[in-house]
Amino acid sequence: MTEYKQERPAWCPHQDCVFRRRVGDAMCGGQLPKPEPHDGDENTHRLCINEKQDPLAAVTGVFDLQVNKSDLGWFRWVMDALDGEKTSWLSKRQGQP
Repeated sequence: MTEYKQERPAWCPHQDCVFRRRVGDAMCGGQLPKPEPHDGDENTHRLCINEKQDPLAAVTGVFDLQVNKSDLGWFRWVMDALDGEKTSWLSKRQGQP
């Protein structure tokens, strides 16, 4: 099993981000150098997914998603529905599956 250091992967094209974490050779996350305006809010972070891993994939490259705290909260809520962990404040509310 390959061991990955918690450092920016070579495939990540965003050298201006402040690196935060990576998951193997599949995904990394970092903080944007400055907030980017988006729909009345500001995106503060970026998630990048390495699409080059699968040679049979129709799309190859790096999928880049800029996000903010609200986005991350909604992602966490969706992940709770998938893994049953209930780590989101939304999942902890009474009546939420």
